[in-house]
Amino acid sequence: MSSSPSLYVDRDTFLHRLNARSKLALLVGVFVTVYVFGDPLWVFVPLAATFAALLLVGGWANFKRLSFIVAALFLVGFAVWPAFAESGGPVLLETPLGTLTERELLFALGRSERIAAFIVGGLLFVTTTSNEEIVAGMRSLGFPYAFCFAVGTALRLFPTFLGSANTVRQAQAARGHEVGGGNPVETLRSYIPLLIPVFMTAIRNVQTQAMALEARGFDTRGDRTFYDRQPFGPTDWAVAAFGLALVVGSIYLRLQGYGTV
Repeated sequence: MSSSPSLYVDRDTFLHRLNARSKLALLVGVFVTVYVFGDPLWVFVPLAATFAALLLVGGWANFKRLSFIVAALFLVGFAVWPAFAESGGPVLLETPLGTLTERELLFALGRSERIAAFIVGGLLFVTTTSNEEIVAGMRSLGFPYAFCFAVGTALRLFPTFLGSANTVRQAQAARGHEVGGGNPVETLRSYIPLLIPVFMTAIRNVQTQAMALEARGFDTRGDRTFYDRQPFGPTDWAVAAFGLALVVGSIYLRLQGYGTV
């Protein structure tokens, strides 16, 4: 697994050239769109669009690194969400524990697609935007520098966290613990013993970095300057307007009764 300190992929694409603020506006538009709709068909459209964009900008390697998380959240949500939905429509499955109706299935599928869309959309953003651009863009929007620095640091530590998880998995496998294989339930269960060492490693890394920042006199009160300042051109305004149109349009359609289960 790659030990790169960032998920950013350095390429010359349309999304890479955009200002971080316009990409944030577009991301908000996509998130609002997938959030307001419940019909899995309506949620699938922005999900498919963001996934196709992720492939075009060279983010397939990043997606593979998170594919298990996406699949696990999708499957768990798909299994749990029917319990929170009202039954309706024809019965698709009958078990001793209960029945599964068409409405419950569509509800669960739409919510699981929503979670996947959030992850893919966020992955598209960090794939096309470097940590420095993210921090500078958020700071220019008025966010406190301490918050911007925390976000940038979290994104920088995420690949390290994945690398630590892979190291722990290999160590457990060397001790005879088989990870993966079998049905999805057995696969998820096999990852449970990895959680404690992975989270302890992450906490230790955070504490080490916090002490390093204190030792270097990190002061969040001072105003920060940035070497690279991207201009906000006409294309960025158009993309930001498109993101706003997604927000307004999706909310309007939802209020009109479209995209509901």
